[in-house]
Amino acid sequence: MSTPATQHLDDDGARDADTPYEDGARPLYSAAVVNIGGTSGRVWAEGGPSLPTASPFDTDRPTGSNGSSEVGADPEQLLGMAWSTCLNATLEVVLAEAGIEARCTVRVDVDLHREPSGAGYRFVPRAVAAVEGMSPDQARPHVAAAHARCPISKLLTGVPGAPAHPPVQVAEFSAPAPR
Repeated sequence: MSTPATQHLDDDGARDADTPYEDGARPLYSAAVVNIGGTSGRVWAEGGPSLPTASPFDTDRPTGSNGSSEVGADPEQLLGMAWSTCLNATLEVVLAEAGIEARCTVRVDVDLHREPSGAGYRFVPRAVAAVEGMSPDQARPHVAAAHARCPISKLLTGVPGAPAHPPVQVAEFSAPAPR
């Protein structure tokens, strides 16, 4: 298989992070994530964490590979974790730029729907963000600015069949207990 020269892939098929894109931009950071076995396997970030995967349709959440007690994560959970983390981090930056020091929470729900044609599935994600010490009306412009800047929010805007911009609601702050 030949690879177009503009992709600049290395011998393992990974993109060469030191080679700029066609527009001349160089990535600030690159992550390589590998999955084997789909939703009955394992996913890992090269040089980072590794976890078992699971299907949302499994009623008995499979434990991790090799009989470990790890619970597998499904794609909906992984997407929700990524978006809630990215949107929360972006909201913290937006608040800091406005001179506001406050804790934030972002909850993401990801629904799985069958495509109307019956062939395949699609995700419908929604987020709820809150800023400590702010009413929803006070937090709304900061959340909107964060949503407009968040890389995953931007990525999700191109999902066919999804809303033009996945909704982000604003709620009263209530610090959840970490797990």
